[in-house]
Amino acid sequence: MEEKSSGHKKARATNPPASAQEMAAAASPLTDDLIVEILSRLPARSVHRVKCVSPSWRALIADPANRKKLPQTLAGFLYSTYHWADPRFQKFHLANVSVGAAPPVDLSLSFLPPDKYLYVDQLDACNGLLLCLCYMAPSSPSTDKRTPLESHFIVCNPATKRWVDLPPHAKVPNGHRGVARLGFDPAVSSHFHVLQFEKTDQEDCVTGVNIYSSQTGAWKRRQSRLVEKITLYAGLASVFFHGMLHLLGMLKPMKLDDDAVLVAVDMEGQVWKAIRVPSGGLSFGTIGLSQGCLHYATTPLGIVDKNKKEDTSLATKIASVWCMEDYDSKEWVLKHSVSNDELGSKTRAEYKVTAIHPDRDTIFLDSCDVDTLASYDMQHREFCRILNLKKDRAPLFVPYVPLFSDSLAGADGQ
Repeated sequence: MEEKSSGHKKARATNPPASAQEMAAAASPLTDDLIVEILSRLPARSVHRVKCVSPSWRALIADPANRKKLPQTLAGFLYSTYHWADPRFQKFHLANVSVGAAPPVDLSLSFLPPDKYLYVDQLDACNGLLLCLCYMAPSSPSTDKRTPLESHFIVCNPATKRWVDLPPHAKVPNGHRGVARLGFDPAVSSHFHVLQFEKTDQEDCVTGVNIYSSQTGAWKRRQSRLVEKITLYAGLASVFFHGMLHLLGMLKPMKLDDDAVLVAVDMEGQVWKAIRVPSGGLSFGTIGLSQGCLHYATTPLGIVDKNKKEDTSLATKIASVWCMEDYDSKEWVLKHSVSNDELGSKTRAEYKVTAIHPDRDTIFLDSCDVDTLASYDMQHREFCRILNLKKDRAPLFVPYVPLFSDSLAGADGQ
């Protein structure tokens, strides 16, 4: 029995994987519509891989009509740069991490009417939609420049050039950015939610939230149900998962060794949770949704000189990635870590974890010193410099996956 088992394993190991030509030959009897239907049931990563089967498959996947049916892979990360003279003016950029050309989308939002919007601030992105705060052009050229401009939120889809103007509400004063985030999952519903959090003037602690629903077309206010006093990190990404929006926050009063928490709120504003995250001491943390689970990554702030007699704990691990395998348990499991010595030998610079890949065990690293975005495959220990970033950029990096579906209720545009 053992010999047969051993031989069987050996035979399986020596069978080479099917070549692209063999895959194309096997699928040749199928119609294009049937191939697209089969591909639509695969994960985005698998669809991306089968592009190499043949030129006809690549053209089939790239066809605009089929893109609406097929899952899309990560295109890159949205980030903005600001103008030092007037930080209100921001330009949007895509840090392209996909293989091949950048996605055919207008991330400059030039499709918005220039006579209506003076400038636009990008606040968040979620599953292909963008949340922006638009400042209206003054009604008269003689308007005093010191006069606050009227503003309101819009939600747009750069892939289809469609957008929705949200009605204003009393809790969003002119010129106020605040902490506003977007919740949207096209696999569950075509409707989206916008959450704008209220805070105290002195401590910046969360007191409530204003929620817009595209289904009702109206805002509603809900009082915070958090027991602790928590300040939200306005410059970090959020995650929409299990019907709840998740944001990183900080407990008040602050403790350097255990002050970071994950705040979660549902789309009715009725359920509030404060989830402890792994303690990283004085560190930079970021959250992400990867492979269907919440992830949390930390980067210790500062690098300690090993030649000194000071505590070298910061130099021991430069990045740790934790995963919440069971969402109901709220327990974090250490998934990967990389030492400063290992990463430093490859990067030659100091990086911090700025984002997590949604489909695989890869983290993205941002170096403020050399303005470079890099990736690090935590499973295979492979480091890769991707591109140079623009200077004067904001800290927010938001994953962007194009959404080619036309479903955007109440949308304007083409």
